[in-house]
Amino acid sequence: MSEILLQTHALTKQYGHQKAVDNVDIHIKKGAIYGFIGRNGAGKTTCMRMICGLAKPTSGDIEMFGYSGNELTKVRSRVGCLIETPGLYPNLSAQENLKLKCKLFGINKKGYTEEILRKVGLSDVGKKKTKNFSLGMKQRLGIAVALLNNPKLLILDEPTNGLDPIGIEELRELIRSFPAKGITVILSSHILSEVQQTADHIGIIAGGVLGYEGKLNANENLEQLFMDVVKSNHREG
Repeated sequence: MSEILLQTHALTKQYGHQKAVDNVDIHIKKGAIYGFIGRNGAGKTTCMRMICGLAKPTSGDIEMFGYSGNELTKVRSRVGCLIETPGLYPNLSAQENLKLKCKLFGINKKGYTEEILRKVGLSDVGKKKTKNFSLGMKQRLGIAVALLNNPKLLILDEPTNGLDPIGIEELRELIRSFPAKGITVILSSHILSEVQQTADHIGIIAGGVLGYEGKLNANENLEQLFMDVVKSNHREG
């Protein structure tokens, strides 16, 4: 059986009387690209923020790399996150942005920023100011920042939002390359076709509830499966 890298147990996040995430049990295997699917507002980003340590669960537990509870602080450095918009300094170049992040993370390796830029396909624009970057280039640079700490788990929240077809294809190929480099990926999206072409396992969340989880088969009718899960977990507003 494949090793479980990350799992949650009854993970819940409540705001007032509304449960944004409701008793979610996720199981993510080492080396997987896990497509986390749901409509906007379904609870994807809230789940990912809790996994990254950016939000505190109301209840439930997260287990990563065999650690849970307060011991998660020991393994947070193994996680790279791109949640929502990349935090970049527009008047700095790509390389300057990465060097500044390296200082914040205490990373002091000669040539390291150049190496990371090569990984995400930005070697030829390393000296260009990020305010002049396309949206796709900014997303790539955001992923580069997430890769700085050499993570074993990479969490990407809607990374293809706003990209043109060429940018989506380039980013898809980049994400597909990560498992061979020892990086497990969680990829959230509401675009089913993108998940179908990128992920090998999926979780479908609707109304804060994880309605389905399993291996993604090549002949899977993902649209029908998604609609069935959404309808069965529909909440009246």
